[in-house]
Amino acid sequence: MRYFGFGLLGFGILEVMSVFWMVGRIGGGMTFVLMVLSAMAGVFMLRRMGLSGVLLAASAARGGGKVSAYQMLWPVRYAVAGLLLLSPGFVSTAAAVLLMLPFKGGRAAEMAQEHMSFTAYSSGMRGGHSRDDDDVIEGEYSTVDGNGGPSEKLLPEDKPPR
Repeated sequence: MRYFGFGLLGFGILEVMSVFWMVGRIGGGMTFVLMVLSAMAGVFMLRRMGLSGVLLAASAARGGGKVSAYQMLWPVRYAVAGLLLLSPGFVSTAAAVLLMLPFKGGRAAEMAQEHMSFTAYSSGMRGGHSRDDDDVIEGEYSTVDGNGGPSEKLLPEDKPPR
């Protein structure tokens, strides 16, 4: 955490240098257009992020309830890539593109796959009442005060005017 500030400062300097380098290579107008398109793509990705969670849940249900670590991290990678595309520079755009690549990782991913699997549970109701002997009685009720008698109830016509 001590070097986080230095890393952030270095990242900002690299971003500015990448913009100047692109201006020298393709011109200021095209650089501006690319930065605007990158920001628009980032906004689109962040707005679409809600659909990703739904797709993850559908994938978990279809896969027999098991969700891999790769599937769990995909929405996080997608959101971070969208945020990186919002920043006006080309180093962050390259990092966003790397985050969007569908890499699995090789040996490290296989080890993570063995040790990290998540189970999805359904929390919806499956139908009507499951028990016929419910303790809930639906209907009218009256409250009882501390003396054992029914408390005074106000009827709609007895209520004071507003």
